Amino acid sequence: MVWEWIATIFAGLGGAGIILLFRVFFKKIPKWMIPVSAGLGMMFFQVYSEYTWYSHTRSLLPPETVVVAEIAQTAPYKPWSYYRPQILKFVVVDTHKVFPLKEGRVVQVNLYFFERRMSANTWPVLIDCDKALQANIRDTQNGEPVPDNWHQTVHTEKIVQAVCGKIS
Repeated sequence: MVWEWIATIFAGLGGAGIILLFRVFFKKIPKWMIPVSAGLGMMFFQVYSEYTWYSHTRSLLPPETVVVAEIAQTAPYKPWSYYRPQILKFVVVDTHKVFPLKEGRVVQVNLYFFERRMSANTWPVLIDCDKALQANIRDTQNGEPVPDNWHQTVHTEKIVQAVCGKIS
């Protein structure tokens, strides 16, 4: 976050510096263009940073991870987001860490929730590969996770496809 703030300041200084350089050669450029260009430089950097965050964060993940949900967002204070919504949240399943349980084709996997400017959160879930259902882990008994209610969400199918192909 601190590095982004520093980069934003330098983007503003760069925008102001360009106008200052132009003022050396073109004397008729008004002085008010200097702070305007600094503000525009900072704003354009922030927009660029928000639109490239998702692809940059995905590139840092191991190849065994599969994105199962992308949450695009719009906001009234970001009118450009209505033209192209920004992906500021996404959910990943780690297919490298699939733990089969004793009962049939039920596996435990970790879902990772990523959100811009927040730390990633991990959520262990159980996946029933035969019925294409998922359940949160309520408790453990004798070292085995105990499922909460089995249910299906809008993203369960993608999780099942990513995970159940990895088990035999």
